[in-house]
Amino acid sequence: GVQNGEEIAVKMLHLMPGYDDLELFKREFDNLWRVRHQNIVQLLGYCYEIRLEYVELGNGKTVFGENIYRALCFEYMHNGSLQKHLSDEYHGLDWQTRYKIIKGICEGLKYLHEGLEHPIYHMDIKPDNILLDKDMVPKLADFGLSKLVSNDQTQGTQSSIGTIGYLPPEFLERNLVSKKLDIFSLGVVMIQIMAGIKGYHKIADMSSQAFIDLVHENWRNRLEGTPRSTFLEVECHQVRRSIEIAVDCVHADRTKRPTIGDIVCWLNETEQMIEM
Repeated sequence: GVQNGEEIAVKMLHLMPGYDDLELFKREFDNLWRVRHQNIVQLLGYCYEIRLEYVELGNGKTVFGENIYRALCFEYMHNGSLQKHLSDEYHGLDWQTRYKIIKGICEGLKYLHEGLEHPIYHMDIKPDNILLDKDMVPKLADFGLSKLVSNDQTQGTQSSIGTIGYLPPEFLERNLVSKKLDIFSLGVVMIQIMAGIKGYHKIADMSSQAFIDLVHENWRNRLEGTPRSTFLEVECHQVRRSIEIAVDCVHADRTKRPTIGDIVCWLNETEQMIEM
């Protein structure tokens, strides 16, 4: 759509069986309305409208009753979701663009976990929920499942959250929710950004060190053929450090996963080496 001459994205929220739909709408709106960060999609407005109209029932009959329409309006992201930009080391986005996306995602998550009075757990970090603007700046989106917490705590939950493939073992086995759930999801996404979706599945077939060495070597081969080859060694170090961090994030033991603050700090150190 268009608002005041600016393109906007409209997300319609549809009633889901078994959910308190109004509660889900309010949660996403409240969480998004209070966050302001360059790596989180900006909420511009909302619509909650009740119309009296003819509603079609499942048996083919129609009745006159209430129909509820809910919509959230966001800034428009010209390059769509990260999902359509994923590829292996040899094709698609160059290293600088991929690193910028990784760093931006981490900065957005750091804001949610550490930059607010009450942390927000996103709980559904995946490529479909990371949107890219016209400059390929990443922004976290889709906070419908996010959880507002009063402190850094681990909780049990019975609700259905997240996406299979991005959820850690402690949630799949015991329904445990903590900041480290987001960290696990982040690690999966980082690996997919660096090695593609097929590349991510290789981690199950080899040791962590062998996987790190493989991704590093693949990127070294690609970077050797670029005009920036004068930066080869420091960029290869950045690749290695990034994949090491990603592998740490998907550790089966959540206590062994780093915090988002540590991750951003480690990434900053690789940037300082390039600037020297």
